[in-house]
Amino acid sequence: MSTVKCYMTLGWAEAYAQGEAYRNAQLLIETQELAGILSNPELRLVDARPSGEYSRVHLPGAVNLPAPATENLEANRQGFPLFPDQAQQLFRMVGINTASRVVLYDDHGSRFATRVFYVLEFFGHARVQVLNGGFRKWQSEGRPTTTDVPPVAPGDFTPTPNPSRIATAQWLSAHLKDPAVKVVDARSPAEYRGGHIPGAVNIEWTQTLEPGAIKTFLPSRQLEELFAESQVARDREVVSYCQMAVRGAEIYFVLRLLGYERVRLYDGSWEDWSADQTLPVEK
Repeated sequence: MSTVKCYMTLGWAEAYAQGEAYRNAQLLIETQELAGILSNPELRLVDARPSGEYSRVHLPGAVNLPAPATENLEANRQGFPLFPDQAQQLFRMVGINTASRVVLYDDHGSRFATRVFYVLEFFGHARVQVLNGGFRKWQSEGRPTTTDVPPVAPGDFTPTPNPSRIATAQWLSAHLKDPAVKVVDARSPAEYRGGHIPGAVNIEWTQTLEPGAIKTFLPSRQLEELFAESQVARDREVVSYCQMAVRGAEIYFVLRLLGYERVRLYDGSWEDWSADQTLPVEK
């Protein structure tokens, strides 16, 4: 039984008891539900793909916010994914309000959408969701698309940083031998073998997705097993990273979806760590 059908026929509590529902299921939205709220004035639909892909075709009412626009290495080193004034300008520019219901999507296994999700969550937005399966699933179901760019009124969202959601090289270096901290490397096995943060376990981000062309997230039970195999336990503080904190953001999102509360993203990631010759590297 699919997660969606499970919710509909069993209800959330019964579905969760059978291992089908995610603990934080509200962070994910299915195409069927999104189709029913496209005209909701509170909805702010955000396409996190590159601008060229957005220009060719996108979901009706979607605005474009390419995921790389949310990256700033110097801000990362100071404990922010973006400097707060940059984040405020960026999110207001695409019409995000404090009260908006923000839905994010891409066509890249959700790694771009989850990157923007992470930054919005770090800055305190309370209503952010990722579209399961993204643009490809929406299009495969014959749902409407457009090339029209909607008019956007400036939003009013004011960032409120949450330092407990981010790790810097300094923070991570101080916790490398802390048994209460678990580090997850979301890169490929080849990248991991070439050098990684000491003690990190390798869970490539694609392992959290269904195989095939339409990349929906694995059911809750399979995801739980995936992380349990690497001793990524709920009683630990988990830090994810990759090369530039995009694939790592996908792991961050999945852990949040599963209900992990103490999750951080090392936003500087390997690009930052490997540039500092004083930091240890394990091969």
